[in-house]
Amino acid sequence: MKNKILAICLALAPIGAAPAASAKNVYFGSAPETVPVSFGSATILRFEEPVKTVSNAADFVIKPVSPDSPDYAVLSVEPRQKTARADIVFILVSGEMATLRVKAVPPEARLRVDSVYDIKSQKALVENRSAATPYIGRLELITAMIRGDQVTGYEVNAERREVASGIAGAKVTLLKTYSGSEFKGFIYEIENTSAGKSVEIDIRGVKFGVPNQAVLAYAERTILESAASLNNKSLLVMVTKSTASSSEAILPIRVTTAGSKEAK
Repeated sequence: MKNKILAICLALAPIGAAPAASAKNVYFGSAPETVPVSFGSATILRFEEPVKTVSNAADFVIKPVSPDSPDYAVLSVEPRQKTARADIVFILVSGEMATLRVKAVPPEARLRVDSVYDIKSQKALVENRSAATPYIGRLELITAMIRGDQVTGYEVNAERREVASGIAGAKVTLLKTYSGSEFKGFIYEIENTSAGKSVEIDIRGVKFGVPNQAVLAYAERTILESAASLNNKSLLVMVTKSTASSSEAILPIRVTTAGSKEAK
């Protein structure tokens, strides 16, 4: 007797409850998204908001999953014939239009077809990706740049382009740029090519445009010895606001002699 009662309870389980875990996301936009449905059984479409009208659906039976208490955001779709195919337009209460290319799939292929689809706007996909991108602060960015790491949400370009330093004996090469929505990053190599003179890097003097858009700077070493020394090069790593341009950079480099410093 208990077994019979259990069988009846299972038969009466809500149609949308069991397949929830196997739902597949479908993101609609300007072009129709293909949704295969099984012939001979109902496929569930779950929208983020109720559907107001449905167009071009003559070859399909489309209705709320629960007719007793209809929820027009959860619809069942069943093909009327094995070859049914149509670009069905669902107008949501917000006015958004979801066009789905619904096509019937033979019963023998049913295992390859999802039984539940969550229909979402592509705006939701963009928002989800944005939310999944962690915020990178300026200190985290400059630390990653110094280590040579990839940074989530930043486009990294290898430049290796020599730029004018304006100072004889100081060679400046732009190695990489990091571009993100919040900050930009620049990695320069500074080389002292002169003999008998040193080059000083004063990171406090970094400027990018007017007003100054530089926010953080780091140098491997602040004094570059003459060209004959192994200590004649340094990386200069800078973080700026996202609107800064490399053409606006004023690098804090000056040549120093034995007893004096002269800004160039």
